[in-house]
Amino acid sequence: MTESRPSIPANLKRRVLLEAGHRCSIPTCRNLDVDIHHIVPWEQCRKHEYKNLIALCPICHRRAERGEIDRKSLRAYKSNLRFTHDKFSNFEVDILFRLYNQPDVWLELPHYLLLLIIRILEIGYVEIKRIGLPKVYEGYHSVSEIIDDYKITITSTGKGYIESLGELVD
Repeated sequence: MTESRPSIPANLKRRVLLEAGHRCSIPTCRNLDVDIHHIVPWEQCRKHEYKNLIALCPICHRRAERGEIDRKSLRAYKSNLRFTHDKFSNFEVDILFRLYNQPDVWLELPHYLLLLIIRILEIGYVEIKRIGLPKVYEGYHSVSEIIDDYKITITSTGKGYIESLGELVD
């Protein structure tokens, strides 16, 4: 008779999910539907430990199970999560990856969301271009009633940062 595998304790599962921002830990994936994966398979380690657990979407989970994503890479992805999320918010990280994967795209961002990307803006990972969009309100027709929106794109420094995350895998 085979020994049944105990469930991952809720507090440990929560910690792993928080580390990954409740997304797949693979930076180019970032899928929202995630499983908890043992880097060293359960059959070998027979325990649930934070350092051995990573959040993966079902597709990346299957790829890891088949060995298409090796353990060294999984450990590097886990390590990168702590480094990146200590420095930037999930929103900033998602913006950087989106712009990196679509380098010729300028994302439009309303002025009130600039505060959410302030760190990657100040460090020079993205640049902005201000675009004035005249908004006409009943009874108001002056230039002072222009509400500004912004277009953002990734800089070469921002691209270098994203590429450095991949270099940490070696």
